[in-house]
Amino acid sequence: MKWFLRLWLLAMGLAFLLGLVVIGLILFVVSLLKWAVTGRRPNIILAVSSYQRWARKAPLWAQHRGPAEGEIIDAEAKVVQEGPPSLPSNHAKGRGPD
Repeated sequence: MKWFLRLWLLAMGLAFLLGLVVIGLILFVVSLLKWAVTGRRPNIILAVSSYQRWARKAPLWAQHRGPAEGEIIDAEAKVVQEGPPSLPSNHAKGRGPD
């Protein structure tokens, strides 16, 4: 009986996946036909081309440079007190009690 349930769930999952693929293909074909009839590019193509233009014009600091080689980052160590974590009090910020 267990194998029957697994087989049934597998069949339902495959049917769902196949349905999504068929719907995607239908939408793709409709989009291509609309493009052919109207001459206007689909929105997804416009969005991708816009992103590609932005990536080419991005400043150097925004571009992916790959892994850093030999880069040393200096960080200051801080002593952590034992006990439960707590937020700083108002007195530590220089303000008196409200």
